[in-house]
Amino acid sequence: MLLTDHIESTCIVTAMESKTKADVLKDLTHLLFDKKKLKGMEPALDQIMAREITESTGIGHGLAVPHARVSGLKTLYCAVGRVKDGLDFAAVDKKPVHLIFLICYPPTQQTTYLNFVATLAKLLRVPENFKALMKAGDEKEFLEVLTDLSHKLAAPEEYYAKKLKADPELLQARDAHADLILLARLQLCQEMHDAARTGKKQIKQRMDSIRGLVDSRIMRHYDRLMTARPPALVPVEGDTCQGCFMRLPSQFAQKVREDSDHIHTCPNCSRFIYIV
Repeated sequence: MLLTDHIESTCIVTAMESKTKADVLKDLTHLLFDKKKLKGMEPALDQIMAREITESTGIGHGLAVPHARVSGLKTLYCAVGRVKDGLDFAAVDKKPVHLIFLICYPPTQQTTYLNFVATLAKLLRVPENFKALMKAGDEKEFLEVLTDLSHKLAAPEEYYAKKLKADPELLQARDAHADLILLARLQLCQEMHDAARTGKKQIKQRMDSIRGLVDSRIMRHYDRLMTARPPALVPVEGDTCQGCFMRLPSQFAQKVREDSDHIHTCPNCSRFIYIV
C-alpha cells in the first residue's frame, strides 16, 4: 500500500492560510467535501473536533493526523495541509505542527487506516523525509516526493528484510514501531486473502514473508487473537481500545505513547494496540 494511493494533488495545500487549529481542520475537511470525497462535512468534522477536544492528534515531530470514521465511504481519503511557520496543535511534544494529514475512512477499513497512519508516522519521524516534504515547491512536487518516500514502506517486509540482511543486529535493536507496521500489514493481507477470489497464493507468500520478520512470541499471541477474536491489532481512540471499547488507565496510555521500545497489549482484551 502506498500512502499516495489515498492522496490526490488536488487534496494537498502546501501553504495553509488559516492561523488556528480549528480553522485548518475545517479547511481540510471542506477540501475533501469540495473534491467529492465526502458526501457531507458535518459528520466528519464533528468527529474530528470532538477527538481534538479529548486529546490532540499532534503526535510529535511536527506531524498531526486528525481522523474520523465516516459511514458511506468506500475507501480511505486524506487531505494534507502544510504550515511552514508552524501551528499550535497542542501536540504531545509541545512543538509546533507543520504537516497535517486529515484522514477519513469507512468503519470497515480500520486495518487500512492503521497501516496508513503507522506508515506515515514511521516515515516522517526520519528528519530527512520530513525536510523533503517541507522543501517541496508546490502540490504536485509534494505528492511526487511523498510517493517516492512511500515506496520505502510499500512492502515493509521487503524493506526490513533488506535492512536485516545488511545488519542482523537490527533485529534486536529495532523499535516496536517496526513490529506494529509489520503486524498491521499482515492483518491487512489476511483480510485481502479472506476476501480474494484469485491470487490467494501470492498473498499467502507475502504473509509468510512478514511472519518471518516478527518475533515468534508476538506471532504466537497474534495467531491466538486472530483465531479467538479478530482483529489482533486495533487503534486506541481517546484512550479507549477499539477492540473491546474499554477505557485504558491514563497512566498506562501515557506509558504506551512514551515507550517506543516495546509493543503493548490492551490490559482488558489483550489485543495489540496502536495509540495515535
